[in-house]
Amino acid sequence: MLRSSYIAQASRQLVPLTLPVRRRRVGRALGSLFGYSMLTMCLGLSLASAQSAPDASAHPFSITRSDPALDALIAPDAKLKTVAAGFGFIDGPVWIAGRDGAEGYLLASSIIDNVVYKVTAAGKVSVFLDKAGYSGEDFANVGKLAQIGRAHVLLMGPGCTGVDRQGRVIWCAGQDLAIKRLEKDGTRTVLADGFDGKHFNGPNDVAIAADGAVYFTDSDVGLRGGILHSPLVQMPDSVWRWKDGKVSLAVSREQLGAEPNGIALSPDDKYLYLSAGTVSPDPKIMRYPVNADGSVGPGELFTHGAGIGDGMKTDRAGNLWSTDAIPGIVRITSPAGRLLGLLHMPLLGDAEPRKTTCASSLAFGGDDAKTLYVTACEHIYAIQLRAPGILEGPAH
Repeated sequence: MLRSSYIAQASRQLVPLTLPVRRRRVGRALGSLFGYSMLTMCLGLSLASAQSAPDASAHPFSITRSDPALDALIAPDAKLKTVAAGFGFIDGPVWIAGRDGAEGYLLASSIIDNVVYKVTAAGKVSVFLDKAGYSGEDFANVGKLAQIGRAHVLLMGPGCTGVDRQGRVIWCAGQDLAIKRLEKDGTRTVLADGFDGKHFNGPNDVAIAADGAVYFTDSDVGLRGGILHSPLVQMPDSVWRWKDGKVSLAVSREQLGAEPNGIALSPDDKYLYLSAGTVSPDPKIMRYPVNADGSVGPGELFTHGAGIGDGMKTDRAGNLWSTDAIPGIVRITSPAGRLLGLLHMPLLGDAEPRKTTCASSLAFGGDDAKTLYVTACEHIYAIQLRAPGILEGPAH
């Protein structure tokens, strides 16, 4: 569930924000001004947070409580558990509920390993899908170049996972420029790879409705030169809807007013949420009513501020949980658009070789939906909740 802008040039770890954002001088810790400008553009963090200089000192997980209603969702002294580590950049999680006595497990996409991983609640990691982002052989022209920590890499892996009501995994095969589905017999089906004879740039994130419709954002993760420099660009990054084999435009880049990134549906599928302006001074989430035919109506501002970027999910009460990759924040917003609080991921410090601490995406998990899983670049974290989220897939 990453926008390609979320990861390139992530060579510094930034301090979690508290509200209000404190503005500090951008000094030598940032490197050059150009380098940090590339960081903001390529990581999708807001310029509001970009104006706060990084703090290299390590510090633990913490919670900023902005509204007493947060206590009903998560305990003030909730702890952060490291489920698994060493991924480089892990993203796009979804929980697969256990059935017939089998334990449930987490799926998470690796945008640099070209696989979807299976991660048990105990932290055992195995490959669930290989060649999940790119299945071809043209490595000279496919996959965007990025810098993660100190490592320069090509993005060759998937950016999202989801589960439909029939229990089939749907994922973003970004470098294949497609949305794909894993059938029950293990075969892979391309649901959508373009519109009106033109191909996508690299699907980024999905939200699956109860009627089987798949809403997804398109980014440029599949193109070596990105949206600005690749000669293969045929359409602007936009938001699309797939239903029964047909692709339609849901929200254009012009309508959104920015490049699309995170996406989520309300619990009743009546509203579509989209993050926008993640490289602006004031990132925002827009809300669109979903019509009976699946099209969306005019958007309105839902919320804005820290903790908005990629990776969004709604819980059973309609609260929206969103992530901001750098400096690693999970934002909880009420259905009325009121900020309830922020969860700040831990900062690892400045030891070399540098790693990236972030919050790229999230999912509710555990078969009771009371565990919040946060994919955080190197790590997968788990936080116990007081109130349940929503599990994707067949009704439970």
